[in-house]
Amino acid sequence: MYNSARMIGVTIGIIVGLIIAIFIIRYVNRNKKLTTEYDEMQKQIRGEGYKYAFYTVMILEAILCVLTLGMVLPAEPYVVHFFAIFVGITVQACYCIWKGAYIGQNTNLQRYIILMAVVSVLNLFSAFMAWRAGELFADGKFQAPTVNLLCGLMFAAIGIVGLAKKVTDREEEA
Repeated sequence: MYNSARMIGVTIGIIVGLIIAIFIIRYVNRNKKLTTEYDEMQKQIRGEGYKYAFYTVMILEAILCVLTLGMVLPAEPYVVHFFAIFVGITVQACYCIWKGAYIGQNTNLQRYIILMAVVSVLNLFSAFMAWRAGELFADGKFQAPTVNLLCGLMFAAIGIVGLAKKVTDREEEA
């Protein structure tokens, strides 16, 4: 049975999220442009990162398809698919960070770091509040607020890789 109110709510949430993302990108770029500028090396590395992320998502989705044929996963279907998407984003971001191609030429790094931390904390807080209210897990399955938990963990993982890269770069310079 389809829940049209839920589908409309999720769709509106995604659209609002994309609109907010446009304003955020403009805020983090020093020249207030919507597009981030990368040099040729960064573009090549980012292309490799997108390739690895694409294959990661495809493999994960194939595994999830096979798993759903033989068993019921302990999560709502959209939570499972968002999990695959977030893993792909994490692969792309971490690969690019480690190769030095994540931050664009026109990106204000301080604003970017603050933004990542805020997004991570807000999502983790939202998931925590859902957990306290008993809404994170119901009917034997992870529910919609799990997406907030996954998103918060994704941004936290990306931040940790960024910090690790910064530490290793400093050690190499010394």
